[in-house]
Amino acid sequence: MSEPKIGRVLAASLHQAIDDLLPMRVEFYQSWLTATRIRQGALGHGRIAAVISFLRQEGDEYDAVVDRAGRYAADWTVGALPVVARTLLRRLPRPIRVRVVLRLAARMIRKLHDDCRLRALVRRDIAVVTLEGSLFCDVREPVGAPLCGFYAAVLERCLEFFGMSARVQLSRCRATGDGTCELIIHIGSRETRPSAAGEQPVAKPLVAPCECSGVLAIGCAERCRPVGWIPCVPPVAAIP
Repeated sequence: MSEPKIGRVLAASLHQAIDDLLPMRVEFYQSWLTATRIRQGALGHGRIAAVISFLRQEGDEYDAVVDRAGRYAADWTVGALPVVARTLLRRLPRPIRVRVVLRLAARMIRKLHDDCRLRALVRRDIAVVTLEGSLFCDVREPVGAPLCGFYAAVLERCLEFFGMSARVQLSRCRATGDGTCELIIHIGSRETRPSAAGEQPVAKPLVAPCECSGVLAIGCAERCRPVGWIPCVPPVAAIP
């Protein structure tokens, strides 16, 4: 059975968050998060699981790092969507927009690591999200607090991009002994102005996975190379 695939955006977002918040520990974590492996998309489940395991031993810094990483992952992924698509999505009626954004977040999380599944049930201003296969919640012994902060940050940030404030409550978690992870999203009743980061990624990662994260397919090389990102596919002329 093949090992579950890990997306380059997940690895690069963790690398960037560690560099931001744990600069003295970057060299240690680069034993697993090597630049070459991130660029090649060659990081397996074992390496990322090791990084997450060591992050949990950093104490309070764990929550800050995974929250920052989740926001970076959302920024880079949503920021790579075509401007027209983002504009049209922001113009949808709010109840429909909530559901579409959550579907977008579910697809994004699936690309981050393909053994994860997200389902959402929306009722008015509350969405109940069930998460299966959380990479961050694989522990040998139950812990005292939920470890799903990465996914909470992704969901909050995706909603923020499209003019909706949100607060995510981690209600259940496999890491604490529950059968599955459950996140309750409380969506603000007022429309908010999309943040400036919603228009462009908040930061370029130190190890750039690619501006489009594979979304543009063949067009990737023409768009990403001029701004210094590593294309996820060869340029059109190089494809036989």
